[in-house]
Amino acid sequence: MHLEKLLQNRKTVVVTLIAAIFLVLGALNLFSWLFFKRMEANLDHELGRRLQSVAGLVARLAESEIFGTKLDAELNEVERYILQTSLDELRDINQLQAIYLVTPELVTIFSSPPHFKPGEMIRYLMEDSLQIQLALQGRNQASPLHVIEGNRFKSGYAPFHNELGKIIGLVIVEASADFFSLLKFYRRGLILGGIVSFMVVLLVAFFISWIVMSFVRLQERLHQNERLAAMGQMAATVAHEIRNPLGIIKSTAEVLRNRYRNPEKQDELLEFIPSEVDRLNRLVSDFLTFARDRQYELETGDLVATIEKAIEDIRAEMAGTETRIQFEPSVSKLAVPHHSDAIRQVILNLVRNAVEAMNGSGDVKVLIIPETKWGRKQVKVSVADNGPGVSGDPEKIFEPFYTTKTSGSGLGLAITRQIIEKHGGKISIHSHPGEGTTVTFFLPR
Repeated sequence: MHLEKLLQNRKTVVVTLIAAIFLVLGALNLFSWLFFKRMEANLDHELGRRLQSVAGLVARLAESEIFGTKLDAELNEVERYILQTSLDELRDINQLQAIYLVTPELVTIFSSPPHFKPGEMIRYLMEDSLQIQLALQGRNQASPLHVIEGNRFKSGYAPFHNELGKIIGLVIVEASADFFSLLKFYRRGLILGGIVSFMVVLLVAFFISWIVMSFVRLQERLHQNERLAAMGQMAATVAHEIRNPLGIIKSTAEVLRNRYRNPEKQDELLEFIPSEVDRLNRLVSDFLTFARDRQYELETGDLVATIEKAIEDIRAEMAGTETRIQFEPSVSKLAVPHHSDAIRQVILNLVRNAVEAMNGSGDVKVLIIPETKWGRKQVKVSVADNGPGVSGDPEKIFEPFYTTKTSGSGLGLAITRQIIEKHGGKISIHSHPGEGTTVTFFLPR
């Protein structure tokens, strides 16, 4: 019983399930994105601290007794060699890309490796003017992440002083930050994974919806079969018991009509009895037809001729009314496997329904169009009226016992759908209030 309620509320179930999956995926992707952003910020911060520390170490070397008094003057070849060797060792030990000693004007004093000659200005450092100004005030600094010609690196700045405590230059250390490219790659992968996961969710949602709808259709078919089984047992007995009295009533009414007929004045009561008996007979026939769930033996024949015969019958039936029935086949002959009596009943049911919807006044158009869809040949037959249309869900008119009329069994269109499905076809309706109704069915060729 609980499963049945869930299936009846299938839209709520599917939407809730899809929303939950989207929420979980969204939360996972957001968490992963924030994790990568936090990790990138932490790595950037730690690299900056390391570079500041290494820059301070080099600055202390520059301020040592060996070099402190001579960095702003000429060094002899031995002292220059010792300084260059020390910087190279520090660069290798700390896995740096470069170490520069520059003046406050960013003019090179020493370069390891020798990318810049002594006296040459390092112009790209001007981008870090704020960090350089703070370093010249005595505080070690780290630059933002730089990207030059695809090379990612980060710089550290530390001032060095002479013996008098005056800042005479800056130590600049640079380290590769290419691992940030790897983080960027992972972030792109995360975005791509998020897009793919959402597409997978849509496919899963479609699959779940299809499964739920299949269960619903199966359940509806099961209930329908149960009703049909009960109705079939009852209909055969009831039909026999009802038709015998109806036959007697109709025969008696005809005898009375012949016996007491007044040529000068027609008695409506005597005409009314046979017509009502015929209506009851049609209701009984509808019950029997629907309950038997008959299997039809299809024979290839001219579908256009079958429908044309049904149109002629309905035109004769509607003679004297203001209903105009137009039959417009796109071909003169069309061989289609079908049961002629069953298709005739389909056309009669659809046209009668259209005429009743228009209250006996209006236009009904019947079209036949052969077509090919997805490589399969089929025939499209549509019955359109210019009546008031159907309010609410128009597909409900195909449900058994559903009717908007004060009389009738509500089985006519249910039988119509049953017949079309037994032919391997499909039937649908398109209707809006005030715009008329079009019922279309397709038969395989």
